Amino acid sequence: MIQISNRRHFTLHFVLFLWFTLQCFHGAAQNGEVYENKKYDKAVGVVQLYPILNVGNQEMQPPIVHLQQTTELMLQFDMLTEEYDNLQAKIIHCNADWTQSVLNDIEFLYDYNTFDLRDFDYSENTLQLYVNYWMKMPKVKVSGNYIVQVYHDSRPDEVVLTRRFIVYEQLVNLDPGLRSSTSVRYRQTNQQIDFALSYPSLQVNNPMSDFKIVLLQNHRWDNAVQGLLPTSINQAASKLEYRHFNAENNFRGGNEFRFFDIRVYNFRGMNVGRVDKGARSIDAYVMRDKSRNQSVYSHSMDMNGSFYITTNEAAASYLQADYINVHFDLAVQKIPEDIYVIGAFNNWRKDQFSRLTYNAQSQSYQAETLLKQGFYDYMYWVDGENPYRFEGSFYQTQNDYEIIVYYRGFTDLADRVVGYTSVETEF
Repeated sequence: MIQISNRRHFTLHFVLFLWFTLQCFHGAAQNGEVYENKKYDKAVGVVQLYPILNVGNQEMQPPIVHLQQTTELMLQFDMLTEEYDNLQAKIIHCNADWTQSVLNDIEFLYDYNTFDLRDFDYSENTLQLYVNYWMKMPKVKVSGNYIVQVYHDSRPDEVVLTRRFIVYEQLVNLDPGLRSSTSVRYRQTNQQIDFALSYPSLQVNNPMSDFKIVLLQNHRWDNAVQGLLPTSINQAASKLEYRHFNAENNFRGGNEFRFFDIRVYNFRGMNVGRVDKGARSIDAYVMRDKSRNQSVYSHSMDMNGSFYITTNEAAASYLQADYINVHFDLAVQKIPEDIYVIGAFNNWRKDQFSRLTYNAQSQSYQAETLLKQGFYDYMYWVDGENPYRFEGSFYQTQNDYEIIVYYRGFTDLADRVVGYTSVETEF
């Protein structure tokens, strides 16, 4: 009996030691880099990663697919060069915070983790020459956050671009509800997501730490709500409630997006004041914008910040869409905070490329960016306490929301995505 007891005691200690060692290895293996949707090469034009759904607006759908479904993800992007370049891609499995996980390639991929980008085509009859590349994402073995990283041939340190995508399992049930904020202070400006989460098929030891929740508005990661803890736990029923009362689960409703139409350059599209076509380039000037902060809410159709590449010519193809220098002009008084023009077209990034500069002569803020022909939504973002200073924020605004549920059990070395749902506001 003593030998058996000692053996069990040794086995328990060995299992705990092994688990602790793996967790230490897990922490050491991460390089700490948070992977984003980002362009690293100045020659990169438009980048899109979307599910192949065989519908007209598939390019506007988020890159999220179920682990067991046959739906594939397509990466498509332009390089603003005259000649084809040998490019390769690899897949990176990430934790919930988008840092690299410790999973080996063989643990999440069926293929060797080097993919040659052999599918490409040249632009046709455009002033801006470019090469269009595309590749389907490989099938993966496990759910989670993923990055596709494109780099120059056999030079993985020379990264061209990175793009996020998610593969999920539906192992939890989600029951979301959208409403205006329960906080009196934010009732007219904010939207609130309450939801219940049930997990009958998962062995959960600590619901407070085993789950991580991420809420997204209009597929954006720059204003994601993270770190929510359940407000109610019923372990007997395997059910959690997330119904906060201090605006933790709130988003600014914002306003319906501004938009412009650059499908054509022979005449002005909607909200375009002027188009100049030169021998080597095309410039489109968006009509002067004004602050909308004092306006009352008015419903209008938009794409919730997205964009759609197309031309107005029936016979034109994706390869015949040209690139246009788009000029923005916001007529407001000068303020100490930085102002950015953002949307899905620039991955909602607030950097030197999206920052507006004040023009004293025109008494307005201005910016310029190179975009491919199509429809575009955009907004002006103020880097301060009130980001919607020039847009206004209303609880009635139509927005898309997503709930992503991450789970890491006692023996898991990486975060799994065990739940996903989307819902749109209807006020």
